[in-house]
Amino acid sequence: MTKAPFWLTVDAARTFAALDLDAESVDALARRRLGRLLSSLAWNNAFYGRRFQEVGIEWADPILQLDPYRALAALPPVSKQELRQAGPQVLAGGRVDPRWHSSASSGSTGEPFRVYYEPRAWATLKYAVKLRARRACGVGPTDRVAILDAIPRGTAASRLEQAIGCERISVLQSASSVAAALLAFQPDVIYGLPSALDEAARALEARGDRLQPTAVFTSGELLDGSVRERLAGAFRAPIYDIYGTSETKEIAWECPRGGMHLNNDVVRLEVLDDAGRSLPAGQEGNLVATLLVNRAMPLLRYLTGDRGALLSGTCACGRSSPLLGVLTGRTADMLVLRGGQRISPYALTCALERVGGVLRYQVSQLDPARVRVRAILEGAANREAIAHQMRTALRFDVAPFLDADVEFVDRLPTGPRAKFRVVEPLR
Repeated sequence: MTKAPFWLTVDAARTFAALDLDAESVDALARRRLGRLLSSLAWNNAFYGRRFQEVGIEWADPILQLDPYRALAALPPVSKQELRQAGPQVLAGGRVDPRWHSSASSGSTGEPFRVYYEPRAWATLKYAVKLRARRACGVGPTDRVAILDAIPRGTAASRLEQAIGCERISVLQSASSVAAALLAFQPDVIYGLPSALDEAARALEARGDRLQPTAVFTSGELLDGSVRERLAGAFRAPIYDIYGTSETKEIAWECPRGGMHLNNDVVRLEVLDDAGRSLPAGQEGNLVATLLVNRAMPLLRYLTGDRGALLSGTCACGRSSPLLGVLTGRTADMLVLRGGQRISPYALTCALERVGGVLRYQVSQLDPARVRVRAILEGAANREAIAHQMRTALRFDVAPFLDADVEFVDRLPTGPRAKFRVVEPLR
């Protein structure tokens, strides 16, 4: 039987309280957790013990406790492939404990991956950290929460989720069926992929029905400005974005004042350049995460595959936690154009969002000088004019030689676990 509910009861109060600590207190908590974790892994974990030895740090080295941030920075970042190749060596005790929980990534990058968690870490990362962030956005303990998820139709929420008012609705069914399930459940809060929420909103509008949630939470895909605006209008509710990965769970969450707050008491996030050097706030780079609370399958300087930047300063809400800036997509989503020019997917979306009359779009790279843009238009939009504006925007804002094949469609394809990729690079 799972012990997650027990640990949630034990740790929830202190996890919730950490959200309102001052910066110095949160940093002290994170340093203690990291120091204990590194000391344990240097001694007990075959994979990380060897990595520490390779950079000249032995299990009894005082740096592990006295300066854990410097000790961590000495390690090279680790990839999914390296962790998979390490096999049982990366696991506590060298094997999977039947009491552990696990989570598998969707494989949207072509690299499916499974991470294991001890029950206490699972309770913190899967539930307590999420619940405290939702509470900060006004979600109450009795609110009914609908989670749009890529699960087989008819799959029930866990007993713990049901106890806290959650219902899971499969997005692996028609949008009209999702809309019907939402109407039947009548949620106070809705959570899902931006593309799935957008499809459900359209289906509700087609039926002439409307929900009245108090908040909508998005995650799993880049949330561009046009989709955010459309969801806010369709649901007449504030939209809050969440950044996380299947492996780390939630890393950052958006508050009512618009700041993306890092959960830096349970995860340490770094931004590195392609050579592995730390980048200052404001500069875009590769996002690297370290989980501070899980020893079953530790993640130290884990390459998330995402790109983004940290911000300096604090949020207007008054919380002291560091802020995550613009997420520009996955490293794998970077387009390599003619001459080796690397383009962030954010550059393409910024260019195309200036074109009016477009409901949704998707960009696929065809070769180093050409992309295909599939677009769903508003009913009365002028196709010829929009195609011309898209080509002009891409040449002006992205690259003067970039050509575009523009297609107008009724529906856009999705990937693994129903995730929608706005930008698909050349494979």
